[in-house]
Amino acid sequence: MDWTTRLNKVMDYVEASVHGEISEEEISKIAACPYSMFQSSFSQIVGIPFSEYVRRRRLTMAAYELLNTDRKLLDIAMDYGYQSDDAFRVAFKNLYGITPAEVRKSNPSLVFYCRLTFEINIRGIEKMNYSVVEREAFQVIGIRRITPYGGGTWAIVKSDGSNDRIRSLTGSFFDLGLCFGFDDEGNNDYMCAVECEDYDGDEYSVYQYPATTWLKFEASGKISDNTLGNVWRQINTEFLPSSRFHKGPLPTIEKYVSWNDAEDTCLVEIWIPQ
Repeated sequence: MDWTTRLNKVMDYVEASVHGEISEEEISKIAACPYSMFQSSFSQIVGIPFSEYVRRRRLTMAAYELLNTDRKLLDIAMDYGYQSDDAFRVAFKNLYGITPAEVRKSNPSLVFYCRLTFEINIRGIEKMNYSVVEREAFQVIGIRRITPYGGGTWAIVKSDGSNDRIRSLTGSFFDLGLCFGFDDEGNNDYMCAVECEDYDGDEYSVYQYPATTWLKFEASGKISDNTLGNVWRQINTEFLPSSRFHKGPLPTIEKYVSWNDAEDTCLVEIWIPQ
């Protein structure tokens, strides 16, 4: 079963389970990969976290019932996973800008969030350069945080003096971004790091990579063109589905060779463990 088929089966499962619990274990079985890996790939392909997609689908269907049935608000709320009408009201207003009660009073125009369907498009005209690299075990140290996106951790280390302190310790600014995966809310477990083999302190988080094989890609171009995101999307939607390579369970690495906001240029190496 190819990756596109697995993704569509996950979408089928979401639709069938929209009124109940969506099991991470079941999604892992359908996608044939760890749930954290599925979350990461989904976010990079679709552009929103998987949890946000589920939330939008549930509230879309709840909105339909508000407009087309006379069911009580609490019954609708609980049917779509909210334990109180207050929680339902807050979530609904955050998405639509209007409360469920106001929907029934004014019958407004609402946004409909469609079910996702994945399909194979004819692509591959643009070549992708990659290399396979064997690396011995190595250690990184850095700042590890859970934020709504990986850039949130970078904002922390660039603003609180951490970048200067790590340079004093290792001779290098943070240049590695490790993605460990996403939680249920779509927050990114991310670490800004630098290679350092002889650290024995407790100020920084430490992660030890075993000897493994890596796929190495390069994202080079304009920051404003979303060069890094586009390369990630191409890896997940074109390269991996049509090759025999796959993502292993270790965290992926973004190595920031250069990132110049003033000149709007970047060169980032993407390292995917096998």
